[in-house]
Amino acid sequence: MRVRRTAAGIAAAAAIGALACGMETAPAQADPLPQFSPFGTTLFTFGDANFCTGMIGIAMEAAPGMPGHVLAHVTPLGYQRGPCGNTVSFGWVGSAGAQHQNVYVYTDDTPGDTVTLDLWVGMGPAKIMADTWPVQGPFVDWYIWVP
Repeated sequence: MRVRRTAAGIAAAAAIGALACGMETAPAQADPLPQFSPFGTTLFTFGDANFCTGMIGIAMEAAPGMPGHVLAHVTPLGYQRGPCGNTVSFGWVGSAGAQHQNVYVYTDDTPGDTVTLDLWVGMGPAKIMADTWPVQGPFVDWYIWVP
């Protein structure tokens, strides 16, 4: 009787293990990132050459599986009289302290490749600001709650 129960338990555990190994898992999803951006999420700027003007879009999301990290997606939306580029400077303050990081984006008159930065902000409330460097237009900022 005891042998039968043990054998049944082992068979059930093996079947569950085989099913679990055969199942595909969904990719990790980012946690929602509560945020408020009072000045929008687009930088309007002059490029670094040819007297060109352009726009740079920035989006923020929580890094999946990495508490305290924020992913900043920086996309040049195109430059008139391009190709041109800009250095985008990020500064932030959160529970991890005050930090900054720069990224360079480049494109012609069509949207360019998105560059993603991993910003270690820390968990809890934070403020992130972005502007072109040297400063050539208005900045954008976010008040966020980082999971």
